Amino acid sequence: DSKALLDEILRSYANGNDASAVDVHNASSWSRTEVVLLSKEMSSAGDHAKDEHGASVPSQRLSTGELAFFAQNVPALGSARFHLSKAKPHTLQAHVSVKDGVLENGILRARVDATSGNIVEFAMHGSADNLVDTGRGEAVNEYLFLEGKDLSKIQRSGPARIVIEEQGPLVASLRVESPAPGSASLVRRIRLTAGADWLELTNTVDKKRAPLNPHPGAGDQGGEFAQHQAKESMQFAFPFAVAGGQMRMDVPLAVMRPEADQLPGSCKNWLPVGRWIDVSNAERGVTWVTLDAPLVEIGDITATMLGSQTNPHIWREHIEPTQRFYSWVMNNHWGTNYRAYQQGVVEFRYALRPHLGYDPAAASRLAIGLSQPLLASAASANGPAPSLLRIEPADVLALECKPSVDGKAWIVRLFGASGENRRARLTWAGETAPRIWRSNLSEQPPAPAGQEVEVAAWDLVTLRIDRNAQ
Repeated sequence: DSKALLDEILRSYANGNDASAVDVHNASSWSRTEVVLLSKEMSSAGDHAKDEHGASVPSQRLSTGELAFFAQNVPALGSARFHLSKAKPHTLQAHVSVKDGVLENGILRARVDATSGNIVEFAMHGSADNLVDTGRGEAVNEYLFLEGKDLSKIQRSGPARIVIEEQGPLVASLRVESPAPGSASLVRRIRLTAGADWLELTNTVDKKRAPLNPHPGAGDQGGEFAQHQAKESMQFAFPFAVAGGQMRMDVPLAVMRPEADQLPGSCKNWLPVGRWIDVSNAERGVTWVTLDAPLVEIGDITATMLGSQTNPHIWREHIEPTQRFYSWVMNNHWGTNYRAYQQGVVEFRYALRPHLGYDPAAASRLAIGLSQPLLASAASANGPAPSLLRIEPADVLALECKPSVDGKAWIVRLFGASGENRRARLTWAGETAPRIWRSNLSEQPPAPAGQEVEVAAWDLVTLRIDRNAQ
């Protein structure tokens, strides 16, 4: 329903008569440069793309029939126009390549093991430091499946069949097919684009229904049906190697360090994450983004308690310093009143970004951008929408920008994403500066604010911006 609603909005916007023109929309509060995909039907005008100033931008026709093109400088909370033609596609000088399981684009390099299909090397271009920890025989994006709770019986995916799906020069991708315990199939896609400093992973599992438990009732608390289902769980491993690296997790309106920032009595066997986890020291690190899976196990696979647990001594007491974690994507460990198995095709998407230093605002921009991709539509007769609002500095993010309920103003919520106090400057569309008010949850303007607004570390500031005062 949400996708149908979005499609309807984009169709209503697209009232132009130029079939070769495409508008790209940015719902974020910062300018973005990314690869955009057009359907075969939307890109029927050709494979060559130009921006609204007539400059050619890189493009590539994909094996799916879609057209990928490099949308540069799409303005914050605004749109940019591109034109398609039958000319030969333009390419970047620094293109992306894939060969012998290695993807690289001059910014980062990733190598996929030919036998397992796991990522065994990941580094910034020119760096000898491998950010993947293979010391325990694990690798990044490794599939793990466990029946019961005995970790000595954990199972992995079988020999991989690796196929190059996209050759570049703008988009390169590998398709990794493997037999996988607990699943009818496992397909992992690794994609890298020219100019991007992050690697995209898409894992698709066709989950088999959990088998019947030959010994029902042992340790289960959940009723007759649940007791007859075998207990199982599925993970994807992410062991990183950052010497002395500190792990930090995105949580609602804050960043948390496992163990150090947890309240006494908090669960440490598994933890929820918002959009990203970062492992870094003062010089370098890696950001992991999750788009579909909100639970992780830190350091080891520790979510092995089956059924209800009332003995406090069973629960994990400490999380030791570590750079490894596991995305815990499926389980039926508890006895409850919902279905005791998971079955069918499910997709889990991730991204990996090597970086220098530690920048939580940059991690949030990457993760929000991946969850809110640039949107393409046929062009509007009114021209592309200019940037509605610009915010400086870049580590103050607008988490929301919407019309007020009374229709007389815009409601903007700013977030101090860097963990540092900031003075944010707002530049609104139009020649006349609007009146800006500090607002409350009822969208009323109790106090005036100027064009610069104090935003404290991790604070959320709600503003009401009058439309009629411009």
